[in-house]
Amino acid sequence: MKNVIFWAGFCLFLLIGCGEDGSSARQAGPQSSRQPSAKEVSVISVHPQPLAISNELPGRVSASMTAQIRPQVTGIIQERLFKEGSFVEKGRQLYQIDPARYEADYQRVKAGLENALAELENAQVLRKRYLRLIQVNGVSQQALDDAIARVKKAAAAVSLARAEVKTAKINLDYTKVYSPISGYIGPSAVTRGALVTAEQETALAIVRQLDPVYVDLSQPAAQTRQLQKRLLTSRMNAGISEKFEVTLVLETTGEIYPYKGNLEATDLAVDERTGAIRLRSILANPEGVLLPGMFVSATVAQIDRPPVIIIPQKSVSIQPDGTKSVWIVESDNTAKKRQVKTGPAYKNNWVILNGLESGNKVIVEGAMMLRAGMKVAPRELGELPGQGRQTPSTQPPQTESLNQSSPQQGE
Repeated sequence: MKNVIFWAGFCLFLLIGCGEDGSSARQAGPQSSRQPSAKEVSVISVHPQPLAISNELPGRVSASMTAQIRPQVTGIIQERLFKEGSFVEKGRQLYQIDPARYEADYQRVKAGLENALAELENAQVLRKRYLRLIQVNGVSQQALDDAIARVKKAAAAVSLARAEVKTAKINLDYTKVYSPISGYIGPSAVTRGALVTAEQETALAIVRQLDPVYVDLSQPAAQTRQLQKRLLTSRMNAGISEKFEVTLVLETTGEIYPYKGNLEATDLAVDERTGAIRLRSILANPEGVLLPGMFVSATVAQIDRPPVIIIPQKSVSIQPDGTKSVWIVESDNTAKKRQVKTGPAYKNNWVILNGLESGNKVIVEGAMMLRAGMKVAPRELGELPGQGRQTPSTQPPQTESLNQSSPQQGE
């Protein structure tokens, strides 16, 4: 009897255990199929930020002031009074032209002036005498009229003589050739003993002011309209002070020029040959690194723009019809496709004109095979590469510097 009870209890235990295991297996199977694991993605939270959007433009350096030294009188060069390639101050004498001929002309016209003054004095004395004699009928009215006219003629002769003296003095002074500006003087085109002529086509030498210098940039007319409008508005309204910072990259070495400048003016006419407009900027050049005629590349930063949203270019997909879209993560950790409109490129990023709002989480990595409404496990990245105002660099943005937080698990 005891054996029957033992075996009956043992069989009941086995039946209960198998029933629980089977039920657990049946419950676990459907549950696993209904809840797949969330797809891991990397996201960034976007926020409007001030951004210096720069356009790289070709440019050429020119001196801020250039003086071509030409003789104003004809003569033989007696002396060259400067060292070629040196710095000369404004008003320094550069050449001495033989003054003998002009000194003689000056003395001659001075003598003519003295003679004219003597004639005037004589005519005035005669007029004064005739004025007394006319009262007693000592002379005729005709004689008095002639005396008055003689005084006027003598006065005109004095004025003419004085003008001739002034002209002769100017020509004599022109035999000394001075520098009209301060700057560096180039090689001389003539030597001592050379014959030069007044206002000749060939310059004796050229003086250039190299600090500061102008950099004339070239930009297509279609892209310059907005910039030109803002610059003209700034010039016409004294209360508006808008600056456009210019940074140079030397084409010879690829290095960034250490001194920044500002855009000064834009040309009001389009070059018929190139269809471009000239933008003139001014930069300091204390070491003389920038030389006239040198080609450079420059970026014009439009600093005073309103804050904008930027996202990495790799997060934007382009549809066959040309529209652009991004994947964002909703508050319930589901993926959603959002159409966006992009503006200019900034480094490896797009400026977003519309389609995104502050706080949106844009998927940067892991967007392959996503479907709308799919559950995702977002992993937040730090600052966007190239975010904020930066000095233009020839190196690509370093994505390794991103601050990555710990992954967040989806619900």
